[in-house]
Amino acid sequence: MDDQLVDQLVDQLDDQLVDQLDDQLVDQLVDQLVDQLDDQLVDQLDDQLVDQLVDQLVDQLDDQLVDQLVDQLDDQLVDQLVDQLDDQLVDQLVDQLDDKLVDQLVDQLDDPLVDQLDDQLVDQLDDQLPNQLVDKFFDQLID
Repeated sequence: MDDQLVDQLVDQLDDQLVDQLDDQLVDQLVDQLVDQLDDQLVDQLDDQLVDQLVDQLVDQLDDQLVDQLVDQLDDQLVDQLVDQLDDQLVDQLVDQLDDKLVDQLVDQLDDPLVDQLDDQLVDQLDDQLPNQLVDKFFDQLID
């Protein structure tokens, strides 16, 4: 009987030990699996978060850069257009004013100059014609 008791005790102890070891092993395995899964999940989440953050930053920077570029280009184009229009308008105004001023000056100068020239020509012709006629007359007579 002693053997039987010992066998029973050994069996019971064996079962208990196996159960304990099983529990410990299962716990360890579960812990390891959870740790591994945790690490993988954290890595994945980290990667996703980093990707999202990078995407957001790139989008923001893109938007800012595009806005800046558009603003700069807008400013440059407006400046160029204003400069061109300014130049054209100034040129047109100068041309118009030049034409008007020249016309006015010519008109103003025309009358007195024509009058002066007329007077001078008439005087010259008066002076020259009788002398020429007399000269011509004498020349004809001599011939």
